[in-house]
Amino acid sequence: MMWQWAISVLAVTMALFVLPLFLDLAISVVGNLCRARRVRAGAGKTIRLAVVVPAHDEEHLIARTVRSMLASDSATPVYVVAHNCTDATAALAAQAGARVLELNNLRQSGKGAALRFGFAAALAGGANAILVADADSVVSKNLLAATREKLEQGADATQCRYELEMPEPGRIRALARLRVLAFRGINVLRARGRARLGFSAGLFGNGFAVTAETLDRVPFLADSIAEDIEYHIKLVCADVHVVWVEDAYVHAPLSAPGAARASQEARWEGGRLRVANRSTGQLVSAVLRGKWRALETLAEVWSLPLSRGMLTLLLTAALPQHWLHVYALGCVGIALVYVLESAWIGDEPLLDLAALAAAPVHLAWKAAITPLVLRQSRKHAEWARTRREARQP
Repeated sequence: MMWQWAISVLAVTMALFVLPLFLDLAISVVGNLCRARRVRAGAGKTIRLAVVVPAHDEEHLIARTVRSMLASDSATPVYVVAHNCTDATAALAAQAGARVLELNNLRQSGKGAALRFGFAAALAGGANAILVADADSVVSKNLLAATREKLEQGADATQCRYELEMPEPGRIRALARLRVLAFRGINVLRARGRARLGFSAGLFGNGFAVTAETLDRVPFLADSIAEDIEYHIKLVCADVHVVWVEDAYVHAPLSAPGAARASQEARWEGGRLRVANRSTGQLVSAVLRGKWRALETLAEVWSLPLSRGMLTLLLTAALPQHWLHVYALGCVGIALVYVLESAWIGDEPLLDLAALAAAPVHLAWKAAITPLVLRQSRKHAEWARTRREARQP
């Protein structure tokens, strides 16, 4: 009897463990079948946009990023915050046409500090809205115009498509393509689905914009390694809605395989888990105050990576609980549709789906780095440059 009770408790625990992930996926799947919502027109704002690029030892890619921004709109000022740099980031950014701000203060470490420094300079320079881009990215030529349009229509904050670049031809591996597919699902499909169902699209730390009024209402006080998620939670709790920008994008290179990728993944997952632990109370409080959209954000911050969710579902097969098996099959069905939709919106859907053959290797790798993720979740992770697979400018 005791053994059956223990199995039942374990089964319920496993079901609840994966519930936020598959709720988030279901919202994505349903939302992407709906029509895009129109932004409710505001009072016809005049937006003076500036770009802020936080950079820490990014001499290899910073010039490419600045040139990409200026190609999108040469009249929009680009502020590069060279934060505690030990290389030629500042000089190369200035040569490319950026306004360089140097922040050399080890007591003000992290991307959050760099962003606040850049925001203050941009606002003092006359901007009333700011777009953030990472120092390793390239952007679509319509990004600044598309962002400005949404803000002028009344959006308080926006987020565009954020995808990973494929490695150079001849170096594309199944695992790399699988990572690109997974990233597209998180940063395009889920955001678009949320937006189409009336939720906040989310922030991804790259390609997002905020107005001066939003920063005044919700100051950017996020300092964790997952500063984008942390700030988005603050926005949702303040009833600020992030609007999705469908037709513009930022692209960033893949991290290099091996130790660099494992370290980046662990910092991201660990930082996300740390933020989720610290922010659950805020989101629950927001829901209790009638801000029901915060429920979706609560599910989103507690969502497992899909690979970990699938590992958990595989373990359910060992438990003699019929209802749990039915539940797991339903979750697998949602995941299958989600993956198909993620592949469909890419440029090479058949090749993306073929890369799923490498999924068992990826699942094993995810399981192997779990201890590193848990260690990262218990400490304040440092902002560090990650070695990347990128075409040189």
